[in-house]
Amino acid sequence: MRRGIAILAALLGLAGCASTPPPPSPPSPTPSPTAAAIAAGQDVTFPATDGVVLHGRVLGAGTTTVILSNMGDNDPAPWNTFAPLLAAKGYRVLTYSFRYPLRTNAFVPAFAEGTVPDLLGAVAYARSAGATRIVLCGASLGGITVGKVGARAGAAAVVIISAEQDLSDYGLVVSPAELAALTVPKLFIASQGDTNTPYALTKQFYDNAPEPKELHTYPGGVHGVGLFDTADGDDLRSRLLGFLQDQVPA
Repeated sequence: MRRGIAILAALLGLAGCASTPPPPSPPSPTPSPTAAAIAAGQDVTFPATDGVVLHGRVLGAGTTTVILSNMGDNDPAPWNTFAPLLAAKGYRVLTYSFRYPLRTNAFVPAFAEGTVPDLLGAVAYARSAGATRIVLCGASLGGITVGKVGARAGAAAVVIISAEQDLSDYGLVVSPAELAALTVPKLFIASQGDTNTPYALTKQFYDNAPEPKELHTYPGGVHGVGLFDTADGDDLRSRLLGFLQDQVPA
């Protein structure tokens, strides 16, 4: 009897040694960025292609970067109601200031001409930070610049808001060749009663552009990114986001 108990105990001990160890605990998921962190972004500096140091702000993460270019007042703040939406959808977003002062009263041709190396510098910075696809979105002066350098910059899509093709008084013109080379998807936005950049000039810009392209017109006369602060602001944000998600998913 005692021998039987000893054998049973030994068998139980062997069974315990042979038991399958419990599976390892799954790794804890990496927490997603909070809405506050996405909205806050990070200040950055980078050089224009001619070496001028520029200041910008990066929001979000990902390999598709959307670069937002300012109007003539050079104020990036109006993009602040749109950039976090892009970041929350998986895009990396870069807002920045051109080389000239905010809301300057002494706008000169050199400022307009400088937007070209400035935007090309922003594109180079985005690529150096890991962007594999670039979307350029600009309003007014920024929209002209987007049209001028979009093909050269290898943009995957462009958005042009309240902009004309020819600002030759300030030395900035989108040439027919530059526009013809812009064969990626394009979205043009304009206000029917805009007196700053008359609707007819944005429509002409659109007409001269090759396919694929879209044009959406809002009522009223609000210019450029001022549309974000109107009753049409939500529609504009939704329209821009939908265009980007359709054409260049994050």
